[in-house]
Amino acid sequence: MKKVLILTLVCQCAAFAQGDKTRALVHDGAIHLSLSDAIALAIENNLDVQVGRFQLSIAATDALRAKGGGSVRGLDYSVAESPTGVGGPGSPLLNSAASSVTPTTPTVNDLTSLNILTETASSLSQQNPAGYAAGPNVPLFDPTVYGQTGYFERSGTSTSSLTSAVPTTTTNNYNFVSANYSAVQGFSTGGQLEVALNNANQVLYGTQGNLDPFSQPNTSVTFTQPLLRGFGREVNLRYIHIAEINRKISRLLFFQQLISTVYGVSRLYYDLVSLNENAMVQRQSLTAAQKLLEDDKVQVEQGTLAPLELTRVQSLVTSTQLSLIQAEGLVRQQEVILKTQLSKLGSGDPLLEHLPIVPTDTIQVPATDDTGNVDDLVKSALNQRPDLAQANLQVQSGEISVNADKNNQRAQLDLIGNFQTRGSTETPFTTAGDAGTGLLNAPPADLGLAGLKTSRIYQAGIQFSVPLPNRVAQADAARDAIELKQAQTRTQRLKNEVREDVENSYIALKTARTALAAATQAREYQEQLVDAEKDKLSVGASTNFLVIQQESYLAQARSTEVSARSVWIKAKVALDRSVGDLLDKSGVSLDQAILQP
Repeated sequence: MKKVLILTLVCQCAAFAQGDKTRALVHDGAIHLSLSDAIALAIENNLDVQVGRFQLSIAATDALRAKGGGSVRGLDYSVAESPTGVGGPGSPLLNSAASSVTPTTPTVNDLTSLNILTETASSLSQQNPAGYAAGPNVPLFDPTVYGQTGYFERSGTSTSSLTSAVPTTTTNNYNFVSANYSAVQGFSTGGQLEVALNNANQVLYGTQGNLDPFSQPNTSVTFTQPLLRGFGREVNLRYIHIAEINRKISRLLFFQQLISTVYGVSRLYYDLVSLNENAMVQRQSLTAAQKLLEDDKVQVEQGTLAPLELTRVQSLVTSTQLSLIQAEGLVRQQEVILKTQLSKLGSGDPLLEHLPIVPTDTIQVPATDDTGNVDDLVKSALNQRPDLAQANLQVQSGEISVNADKNNQRAQLDLIGNFQTRGSTETPFTTAGDAGTGLLNAPPADLGLAGLKTSRIYQAGIQFSVPLPNRVAQADAARDAIELKQAQTRTQRLKNEVREDVENSYIALKTARTALAAATQAREYQEQLVDAEKDKLSVGASTNFLVIQQESYLAQARSTEVSARSVWIKAKVALDRSVGDLLDKSGVSLDQAILQP
């Protein structure tokens, strides 16, 4: 009860601390969130990251199981990818045209199916789902004690007496407590020691009742050592080696999950920044359109402007209002998706549910991209990508299983030695080890029965089992060898994909830089065109319609620049992810993330 109370208090303190961390970001009725804050909350609360932490504990239980003589139960190699959000490739922010024939006609966007709003998962397993064959039995490394105690009554036992001239026969009933205890211990060579203690002879041949099961016990010590199949430390410790490899793999899988989560949260955050900037552009456009409407009203009242021009401006205001409403709707949708990544309760978290998010970081674009040489980036990715590292470890694990399959093709030949005192009615010689379940195999037929009421027995011999032509083991070994080659081929394919990923990300960043420069220039030129059109209007060389048209083009040019800046920052994050150093550049420590509650 005390441990449960302490655990409950720890959980309550952890939950309180989580709430405090989120509550500290709330100011003026909004969540003021930096990118580092978003990443920190995601590492602590994101459910995909939490699932990855559980995987570390699962791998530790497999290591414990293998040390006892059990097989490993395996890992889940799936890694979840965060949703792309509403600022992804299907967003109107990215697909808005740079020009429009009729700027006063509103553009209607469907906000119900823009991009991927749910998470996706991919498997990093390089092995076939069926896995490798079990291979030869392994010893029970944990000492195992077996016991059986029961009441025993022997009735109708007749004894003859010649103490008088007339022989007499007496029938007796004897009561006993029968007992049979044994302990089994396995060794890394494949050998197995069994020590047994029982009162079988006393119960069967005793001449008087005895409730003490160990007044005259029988003892038996048996050692069994495989000489062919199941012989050697490499074979019998294979599950321990595989479990240790799996612990490394689980850490790398968690590493990959962290990268995917940080990458996803970064994209969602920067898209929220861009969507807010786009909404600001639409507000500015609406303000300009409303000012133009007020100015035109004055001119219409003065008779210097045709009423038709006023109608045209009113149409522009309506179109701009709709664009602003849709832009703000995208912002709210993006906030919901981002909140889901930052809290265990998703957007339904009481601390997040009704509060808007105010991003405090902006997208800062340096003068140049200091990315280095693409070949150096590829080399770095091949050395530090966790998905590739865990794939190589899967191949090592497969090699261990294939070597065990080769051993399993050998004949079973066991050396047996046994020593008994007082004899025994049963001498259970067992095949060493188990099939990875942690349970002792059922004993086979005895090597022999021997012993009298009082004696010492020494026995030695061999037992063998030779399947002819052993096609099951041959097929398992052949299949596992092929599956190992498949895993090696998949790993090589992953290497090629890593190289391709880095090169494509490098090209995407360079292209995004060029596109951003072009979008910035286009916006600057459009600002000049608006100013020029206004100057022409002031001297009567232009019309309100042309000014409206240029104002609309300027709004679209500003949105395009916002979009280009968003594409650039996401391309930079994607390159960091493809190289494998995204966590370092985001200030995230793998060890600290593992220790999060």
